Amino acid sequence: EVVAVYLKGRPAAGVGPQDVALAVIGAVFANGYVKNKVLEFIGPGVAGLSVDYRNGIDVMTTETTCLSSIWETDEAVEAFYRTHGRPEDYHRLEPGEVCWYDGIVEVDLDRIEPMIALPFHPSNVWPIAELNRSPREILRKVEADGQQQLENPNVAFRLTDKIVRGRLQADQGVVVGCAGGTFENILTMAEMLRGKSTGSGPFSLSVYPASQPIFLELIRNGSIEALMNAGAVIRSAFCGPCFGSGDTPAHNTLSLRHSTRNFPNREGSIPGKGQLALVALMDARSIAATALSGGLLTPA
Repeated sequence: EVVAVYLKGRPAAGVGPQDVALAVIGAVFANGYVKNKVLEFIGPGVAGLSVDYRNGIDVMTTETTCLSSIWETDEAVEAFYRTHGRPEDYHRLEPGEVCWYDGIVEVDLDRIEPMIALPFHPSNVWPIAELNRSPREILRKVEADGQQQLENPNVAFRLTDKIVRGRLQADQGVVVGCAGGTFENILTMAEMLRGKSTGSGPFSLSVYPASQPIFLELIRNGSIEALMNAGAVIRSAFCGPCFGSGDTPAHNTLSLRHSTRNFPNREGSIPGKGQLALVALMDARSIAATALSGGLLTPA
């Protein structure tokens, strides 16, 4: 079966592909609406998204429990293939003048806010602004639900003790991999952090470009220099941090990540030894904004 994901409108400033992806996952995961179905991204909103932005949404569709996903293509995709030296691989893909779908998910991009997926699933989604308004109430519920998912009942899952001055305080930010490490994500972070500082407090920020060619281009255009001057640690491109390789957070710490998953122990903790760290998913833009706030949760 094929479900249309009909995009309309245009994302507001500060709203990135992870925000769109998390909003969709939050809407369809629990009710199984797209389980084992193919998602077909169509609609006037597609044209307003860069190819990097589309890729950032698409790489997260697995977390909806869909079988696969496909997008209509256009001149932006054609230019993308040409830039990457593969013009012969481009094909125009679009719905027919009349077509039938087994369901539809309508996404108004104008209305999507910066989002956060709290432990322990990408569907445990809240608007960051809403969490900042009622942190204790929301986090108590997350703690109660999350404690039931842990294999070791003797490991305490606490988030409410990380509330500082009315906001959630994170210990680490990581932008990485196929979801977070895209060229445009890191370029945007560099512009947000250029000439500023992430501070000298305990919050740390790590950035992993998704590939060596992306890494090299970010060096050439000065983005890596801007990030390093702001206090970010730049890691080499590799696939692994979203399942616990690299930047494993310390016990009882909270890591904000633009990566694919935040399941229990995906960050590399060892629950059998009583260890637990926590991962929440956010877009690179809001991670950069949070880094400028010393780790206090801040929507871009």
